[in-house]
Amino acid sequence: MRMISLGLVVLCALAPLAAAAQNPICAPTGEIVAAAVEARKAGQGAGDAKAGITDSLGAGREGYAPAVPPLVDWVYDLPDKDLDKDVAAAWVAQCEAQ
Repeated sequence: MRMISLGLVVLCALAPLAAAAQNPICAPTGEIVAAAVEARKAGQGAGDAKAGITDSLGAGREGYAPAVPPLVDWVYDLPDKDLDKDVAAAWVAQCEAQ
């Protein structure tokens, strides 16, 4: 249920971007997930990860800022053992399957 809620939050926040191309949010949100995984593995706190990832969004990606907090929260809620998997690739695959 939590995954569905997270997905709805992200999709609602990024709905204006969805009209540009088919599944245009999958790769950029996958990059956010990958950055969150790396931040967590490095021992960074969730708050610092959110700020750092948001600040690092490049030109044209500012619209993804609302997706950063729920994606980081999701990554930080994952069991430690899941961080050894390619979490970002799994996120993108699930996103593209929608």
